[in-house]
Amino acid sequence: MTADAFSDLVLFAVCVWLAWQCLPAHVGRAGIGVACVLIGIAALLGVFRFSSWPDVSEAVRGAHQFAALVAAVGAFPIWAMSLAQPESAIAQRLAGAWWVTFVLAGVGVAVVVLGVKAWQQAVPLLCGLWIAYTVATRRRGLQRWVGAAGVLCLMGTFGVALLVKVPEALVLGLVSKTQALHYLLAAALVGTCWQPKA
Repeated sequence: MTADAFSDLVLFAVCVWLAWQCLPAHVGRAGIGVACVLIGIAALLGVFRFSSWPDVSEAVRGAHQFAALVAAVGAFPIWAMSLAQPESAIAQRLAGAWWVTFVLAGVGVAVVVLGVKAWQQAVPLLCGLWIAYTVATRRRGLQRWVGAAGVLCLMGTFGVALLVKVPEALVLGLVSKTQALHYLLAAALVGTCWQPKA
């Protein structure tokens, strides 16, 4: 297993754990769960995409790119909405979360296919700012500090994506751009979605 594949495996494991925590109906955090499912699918395909098997890597390349696009334009908005309005039907009910995500992802994919490639980066960035605002205004105590750490990691993903042009380039001399994006996104999900036990 390559280091890039391992970093996607870590992201996938975090998504599975959060989805497991959030998707049961009595928890009322379906929106977060749906976001984690979409990001997790992209991460799982990434494990194979960045594997050391060239045939497998090439076979899943298109599927991984599409899943990453859907996660960017579909998962990020439902993640932000669910944190900002946790009492809403979209955040709490699985059917509502899936329908809103389906519509947003469909529109987002269509916009990118029609040639507005920047939409794939603009949506996560705007949602990241919304998440940062939510953490700053709605969280208190330890949850606020953990959320702030998650927001810093999320902003780190945008910084790495914008500033590091070569995927193989080392970030801070430690990990590749791809690995940094995966690890930072995993930490951002944990930090922003974590809730203390009642």
